[in-house]
Amino acid sequence: MDSPHWTALLSGWRDAPGTLPSRLALKLRTHIQAGRLSSDDPLPAERALSALLGVSRSVVVTTYDDLAAGGWITRRRGSGTRVAATAPRRQGVLTLRTPLNQTPTPDRELDFTHAVPYLTPAHRQELVAAARDAFQESLYHPLGLPDLRALLADTYRAEGLPTRPEQVFITTGAQQAISLTAGTLLQRGDAALMETPTYFGAIDVFRAAGASLVGVPVGPHGVRHEDFLTAARTHHPRLAFLTPTFQNPTGTVMPARTRQLIAAHAHDTALPVIEDDTLIDLDFGDGDGRHVVPPRLATYAPDAPIVNVGSLSKLYWAGLRVGWMRVPDLLHGPLMQAKTLTDFGGSLPAQHIALRLLQDLPRLRRERREHVTHARDLLAHLLRTHLPGWSFDLPDGGQFLWVRLPTEHASHFTHHAARHGLRLFPGASMGVQTLPDHYLRLPFTVDPARLPDAVARLQAAWASFQMREGGERLA
Repeated sequence: MDSPHWTALLSGWRDAPGTLPSRLALKLRTHIQAGRLSSDDPLPAERALSALLGVSRSVVVTTYDDLAAGGWITRRRGSGTRVAATAPRRQGVLTLRTPLNQTPTPDRELDFTHAVPYLTPAHRQELVAAARDAFQESLYHPLGLPDLRALLADTYRAEGLPTRPEQVFITTGAQQAISLTAGTLLQRGDAALMETPTYFGAIDVFRAAGASLVGVPVGPHGVRHEDFLTAARTHHPRLAFLTPTFQNPTGTVMPARTRQLIAAHAHDTALPVIEDDTLIDLDFGDGDGRHVVPPRLATYAPDAPIVNVGSLSKLYWAGLRVGWMRVPDLLHGPLMQAKTLTDFGGSLPAQHIALRLLQDLPRLRRERREHVTHARDLLAHLLRTHLPGWSFDLPDGGQFLWVRLPTEHASHFTHHAARHGLRLFPGASMGVQTLPDHYLRLPFTVDPARLPDAVARLQAAWASFQMREGGERLA
């Protein structure tokens, strides 16, 4: 059984009212109707599904019996349980790894699946002030507000990457930039290189484009250039996706020499690369003295087909939905057309607010680093105190702890933790190919005041999960 796949598919199944079998049956019927489960698709074996969900086998047996009686599934000895050919269905869609279909209740649940800054009263006041001139025009700007594009071009140049304003496109968050690039450059069946593990939103985008995903393993210093070049020469990819600085989810930083070699390969072979810069501002250097982070990958080959993607979502607030992309000349025409046809331009009020905020970028970076560093240190201290069997390396930047659990069933644990009011994301779901099911990605963007409660719940969930793994059956 593909545990990460079924973990994503059945996430939140307990949220509906009714008995456990009726809740599980409702979730499966919903996915069959939506096309996420198609005719003749196999369902997990009873024992495997009960272990994943932390319920007794009788819950799964009753669920399957009810679905079979309703004509949703078929059960045959030797061929297992499958979606019935006569079951209602729509056109097939992906089972997204991106955890956006959940509606947590803040008072009762703690959500570790998302990693975005929360708004403080000071942020709200600042946003109101920044919106003072946000409603002054009614024009279309398909590639973004000119003043904002010029400001971002200045920022890239100041950090060593030659950039003209016309090379900067404003997008609806970094996700749109990734989606536009993949949708423009990839055709069904094309090979695409990705780090493994990597950002689940990029995995979903590349899968939706029909690409054949090739994973390059992430080590202590990101991907090794030898592994990247070998994969590129073997699979002849049409696009690659990399996060050289504070990689999501591991927090690793790619060395300068590796960046230089990969950039040279992109330049010499015209291999398009998406360089995800969304976490580049979150360096945990002390005061004004930052860690020595190498220049962007694109800096080593400014004319190579490397698309740099940035966003305000991790630096300030995801609700603005303002991102951007630096587009090299080689890709300017097709990406400009794709961006124009997509939306004729993003929200102008949001861009005016972003312009005001980014005019004070050094302060934004400083304040965000201070906040995130405090949260990182607090979460690390609590985990080491209360869950000493869990292991992780303290990252120098970013917003995640990549935590290894002493179990081969971390996906199972995420379902168990939901019963303790915790929403968790299994690390195996961030693998491009099969990834060992040992990891959780824990963001330290939760309100620090709630972290002690969150770790107390983790500790309680882990204690009862260990009892279950020891043989206790849970109804």
